[in-house]
Amino acid sequence: MEILHDLIVNLIVAVITFLVSTIFNNRRRIKIWSQSLIRWNKDIRLSCAYLFQIKQTNGRYLLIKGRRIDQYQPIGGVYKYHDSFKGLKEELELKDESETRFYEGGDLRLITKGKHLVQFINWFDTRKNREVTVIRELIEELEPAGISIEDLVTKSQVEYLKTVKEPIMFSTYFQMDELKIFDIFEARIPTEILDKVLENDDYFLIEAEDIEKNCFAKDGLSKKISATSKYIV
Repeated sequence: MEILHDLIVNLIVAVITFLVSTIFNNRRRIKIWSQSLIRWNKDIRLSCAYLFQIKQTNGRYLLIKGRRIDQYQPIGGVYKYHDSFKGLKEELELKDESETRFYEGGDLRLITKGKHLVQFINWFDTRKNREVTVIRELIEELEPAGISIEDLVTKSQVEYLKTVKEPIMFSTYFQMDELKIFDIFEARIPTEILDKVLENDDYFLIEAEDIEKNCFAKDGLSKKISATSKYIV
């Protein structure tokens, strides 16, 4: 009887440990699932992007002046979806964002209903039917500095760091609930290329503490830093 009792106790402990571990490891997904339930038939804006941590040896971070918003922000951009995404896009009732805003063709800036949210995230995490390489935005964002693209591609090293899934929040700009996902990559760029980039006034090296404050001083004026910049620190 004592052996049977020990087996039952061990089994119960194993089940509880498994459940606690599963809940802990999936806590963010569970939170998003619970948020999607109360937004079942409401529109939710989705934005899936990647940002680069580009750090100089002195510990400062490279930011670029925004093209559409007057702020400094990380190098990066929005993922693109492929033609093979069409079927799932229709199944999940996904709509492209209005082109009068920030949208460009094929951007993973979409609008869905809450009932499809978890399925969309599950799809995104598979990396299927969408852009998975990140060199495109690195080139597009640094090319205006007049650097050698061949040197940038062949001499830089890009490594995945983490993924940030923000809580669903109401966007006053878009006037709807919004979920933003960011993949963060470290881009180790040779010093000679980075020095060339910094000759252009649209790029600036920022201290970590300034990024945390969302502003820094340049030419005697306070400049805004995007809220997303904190993800690269």
